[in-house]
Amino acid sequence: MASKNTLEVGQTRVGWMSDGRPDTPMVVAMLKRTSKRIEVRIPFYGMDYSNPYWRLCSDGTGFADNSDQYQPPKSVLFLDPDGPVGLVGIHSLLSRPKFNVSIAGISGEGLLAVDFAVLGTGSCAAYESINGLLSEVEGLGEWIGHRSLGRELLEQTKGSWPESVTVRLKEPPPIRVTHSLQFQIVRRSSLGGDQMTISEQTLAHTQFEESVDWNDHLHIHFRVRDLLRVSAWKPLNFVSHDVMSISDPARDLDGKAYGEQWLPVITHRTGIEPATTKPNDPDYLFWFADVGEAGVRRWLDLSRAFEREMYTLTRLLNLKGASLEAHIAQVGIGFERLGYALLIKSGETEKKAKDASIASKIKAVSSEVSDVLPFSAEKFPKLLADAYNGVKHPNRAYPESQELLLAYRQAVQVFRAWVALRLDVPKSTLKDALRRDGITLAILRSGGTDPAVSTAEQT
Repeated sequence: MASKNTLEVGQTRVGWMSDGRPDTPMVVAMLKRTSKRIEVRIPFYGMDYSNPYWRLCSDGTGFADNSDQYQPPKSVLFLDPDGPVGLVGIHSLLSRPKFNVSIAGISGEGLLAVDFAVLGTGSCAAYESINGLLSEVEGLGEWIGHRSLGRELLEQTKGSWPESVTVRLKEPPPIRVTHSLQFQIVRRSSLGGDQMTISEQTLAHTQFEESVDWNDHLHIHFRVRDLLRVSAWKPLNFVSHDVMSISDPARDLDGKAYGEQWLPVITHRTGIEPATTKPNDPDYLFWFADVGEAGVRRWLDLSRAFEREMYTLTRLLNLKGASLEAHIAQVGIGFERLGYALLIKSGETEKKAKDASIASKIKAVSSEVSDVLPFSAEKFPKLLADAYNGVKHPNRAYPESQELLLAYRQAVQVFRAWVALRLDVPKSTLKDALRRDGITLAILRSGGTDPAVSTAEQT
């Protein structure tokens, strides 16, 4: 039977809320998940400034911070007939509760936002810092290519349906990337009526012996997601998360701890979305088989060493619905930052790197991948620089839309190729993958290739 302790988008639950302190009474609260946030509404009757939840539902102005006054907690516990929910990371959305004065009296409401909702825990404080986090990332299983399910056709009738099929389940060992990060396959099965369903998920798993801040886990998980995004150049998203705290172990009916307890967690900080891609849908430029564990570690190091530059360029995939000009502006900023950083690392002084032209900074990136590109690496720096300057400066010539689109597509491929080579994807493999990639095919259809490159490809 499916658990009723859920928090879907649009779902509202009414129950009691507690901050876990014996001298603070429980209060009626409404927990709701919208498309943008998790929120808690707390009703008030009268304007009682001594009510501790008044301060929880305000920004703190008008209160003297001293030890005698109520200090808002980092987490609270929500309870209703469907089960407990630990709410971690509490923020007031109002400067103070809003009130309405009428003949019937003074009634008000406080509004809180919540970072993380841990479903099923009765110990919210245990999740203010955590030991483990599991994330299902769209496309991760396909990109890695490891399966736990195998099928063997034993007999076949004359028709199209097999007479006998054997399904083998063999869980492969986790793929350990670093001491704190591994990829693992988790199988799930369900039996209902005359139908049995077996599914598998490949999860990113971080775990530390000592509990750490949520961000220490999320930084790694975001980088794993961004690696997939760069390879597929699609806005692949997180699908689900589970969390573990050694301070809240699994317990038997007698209350005796017997192992780790992994609980589902809802958050809007990671942009959780239902999976939208189908098998074989993403057009990956490179695969896990091309880079291995060492390549993933290189990516983690690369995204730390060029954190600002990687953030700017990978977040191009967040510009859903934005104009072509917005994409050119952001990709131009990204290449300017990355080129500057590469010039510094090559030995240039900060002044020379700063004063270098936009085209020179772009060339610092494209020159590293010139021998794998299926279009002219010599013409690209000027193409992108003209597009970037034309969009940014009102006194520059404004490029045609086709030139803007061509500059953007080529910039994406240069960036992806630069990442792939930094991860040690073999040049021959990358060159073939770039030639077949969907973005490259769009470039070639638009005539955005150098005749010399086309001739070289034909010989």
